[in-house]
Amino acid sequence: MDIRRMKVWLLGMASDDPLPFDPQANRPDCLCLPAKGEERLEERIASLRSVLPSLPIFLICEPISKAYNVDDFSRAARAAPDGIILRGVESAARIQMAETLLRVVEAREELEEGSIALIAMIGDNGGGLLNARHFLHRHRRLIALGYDGDALEPADGEIARQGAVATMLAARNLGVPAIDFSAARSPAEAFESSCHHAARTGFAGKLTENPDHIGIIKNAFGAA
Repeated sequence: MDIRRMKVWLLGMASDDPLPFDPQANRPDCLCLPAKGEERLEERIASLRSVLPSLPIFLICEPISKAYNVDDFSRAARAAPDGIILRGVESAARIQMAETLLRVVEAREELEEGSIALIAMIGDNGGGLLNARHFLHRHRRLIALGYDGDALEPADGEIARQGAVATMLAARNLGVPAIDFSAARSPAEAFESSCHHAARTGFAGKLTENPDHIGIIKNAFGAA
């Protein structure tokens, strides 16, 4: 999976039928589905793959800890997505925990080891940003770091700007790209400005929930 060529990350709902976009017009590079509260992940992923077998599908999972969301994370992994976007990664220990859980699921489900990629969202929480300089060891399945300024601060303020820089520096230390998952619900004009800013900052791609924004992302990151 060439993550650096994946510029357009489209947020879809797990109940979309059959696709949240027109595959003949604007096609994203990746489809992201929220795992929380969805009981038919395997069926949804199988349906999407039958229509577009080459489209990578990632599941967005809530933060995990020793006693929180472990079962939900493992259930999402059992759906065998191409990757998981793990929110609320506060430290390298959370990446190690996700790595261990994914390895167990892959073994039990007879999946190839390392077949489920991982994107760690360190840029959506204060702990992850404070610990950004400590993200030094890259696990093989870790393909990118994620940033979400909306989770840090609703407005485009200093905290969000510093969060973007910290996420980018941590990604460069690990030798992986950084993906901007913020402003997914913005109006077109504001979203276009956000895209160009993210591309200039050094992010490799952008999330949107609006298929009409796909062209905006391609234009912004194609010119970066």
